[in-house]
Amino acid sequence: MASRSGRLIVWFLYTLLVIAVFFCLLSPLAGTAVSRETSAQTGEKVITEAEAICDVKRETCVPSPGPGVASIVSMTYLGKGLRLRETRAHEAKSDLGEKYRVRYSENNGRTWSAWAPVALGTDTLRQNDTYMEESPFAIAYDPAADRTIEVLFRRIFLGEPSAVLAAFWRGERRFADHCSYRFSKNDGRTWTEPRQLVYEGGSVFNPKNWADPDFFQANQMYGSYDITPLSDGRIAYPAVVSVPYREEEEERKICAKVPWYAGKDRVEGVGCFFGKWNPRENDYDWTFSKPVFVPRKVSTRGLEEPTVTELRGGKLLLEMRGSNVYLDPVLFPGRKWISVSADGGKTWSAVVDFRYDTGEPFYAPATFAKFIRSRRTSKLYWIGNISRSPAEGNGPRYPLYIAEVDEQKVALMKKTLTVIDDLQPGDTKDLQLSNFTLLENRVTLDFEIYLSRFGEKPGNIFSANAYRYLLRLK
Repeated sequence: MASRSGRLIVWFLYTLLVIAVFFCLLSPLAGTAVSRETSAQTGEKVITEAEAICDVKRETCVPSPGPGVASIVSMTYLGKGLRLRETRAHEAKSDLGEKYRVRYSENNGRTWSAWAPVALGTDTLRQNDTYMEESPFAIAYDPAADRTIEVLFRRIFLGEPSAVLAAFWRGERRFADHCSYRFSKNDGRTWTEPRQLVYEGGSVFNPKNWADPDFFQANQMYGSYDITPLSDGRIAYPAVVSVPYREEEEERKICAKVPWYAGKDRVEGVGCFFGKWNPRENDYDWTFSKPVFVPRKVSTRGLEEPTVTELRGGKLLLEMRGSNVYLDPVLFPGRKWISVSADGGKTWSAVVDFRYDTGEPFYAPATFAKFIRSRRTSKLYWIGNISRSPAEGNGPRYPLYIAEVDEQKVALMKKTLTVIDDLQPGDTKDLQLSNFTLLENRVTLDFEIYLSRFGEKPGNIFSANAYRYLLRLK
């Protein structure tokens, strides 16, 4: 009997070992770092866990509700405590969310309120032949004001939204983007009425006439997904605005087939709003910096989806996406673009490509990135897409990386590059690991990413689950 029991124990332990190995082989998301070795067979970088700066765990957050429909999840803190807001939606057409609903937690997600619908998408917001989409774009607790401030994005379509967006890619713009802000002194339980962000004259939003030309044409902007509180008591909020631009003859030939996405003789640039809390007015005093921009042969769609962070020593780093769509991706490579301010945002350096601390450039698709400083390590990190070969316009949108920022060189520390997620067996080549929300859990100090893996399933790019990634820094 003892011998038989011993054999059963050995068999049981062996079975556990086989299962563990099996799941390890199936889970490449344990935080993988790109080594400096190269595969002799493929020439691609070899992936190793030896230098990973974090462990990564991926779990399904919300499954796709059905074929051709993606689940969208956004999570954010409200205030300086543990109050959370979770927003969910569906997406079956590019950049058009529907069926929004929201819930709240008072204890860091241990328990939640009931779901409540909220009117944000074009499925519910319509005025005759004019449609509107509203979305909470950015939120932060401002310690200087002791308030939570949120920027709201509004896009108004002159016609059916999917048709309007299709026309945009041909260079015909029949929509307008604007941003407003609101703030709360009770962790988002109540809010002030939205107040429009402006950098020029013109009317403000008229709820009785969404398409009022005096409003529609003025103060157009596409805001950042992040508000950044600064050490001097201000908040920084970058936004995309169009600026006048004249092509030289050489560039006119290079960009002959490129639509004028921002309008004829205009390009998309990036300026930065700075808000200073005014207790007497119970509001922010705003300034707006002179926009930076690049030639169309550098980025055919201008500079977009900006984010700003404060470096040690007080310099400000502005990071932006570009696009080389319509151009040769080898001659005109896709990059991430940056500008630095040493005077608190009054002036900005010329725009250059973001690089590794070795001085090497890297390829990047037209996707946004985010900065986050860890309370655990006090280090600054960048999360975004870097391509293994020359990117072409928006893709490929994988892998998704995290890397530490060298704040002296203003560069990514190459040896810290760690894969968060990548193309997996069964994924299609249209996989997108690019649209996500990010927070640092205030209890565990882990980073949390909420991302919908568009293109993960064959048949329809929108048949996508929403996932939560947990990143524990080493």
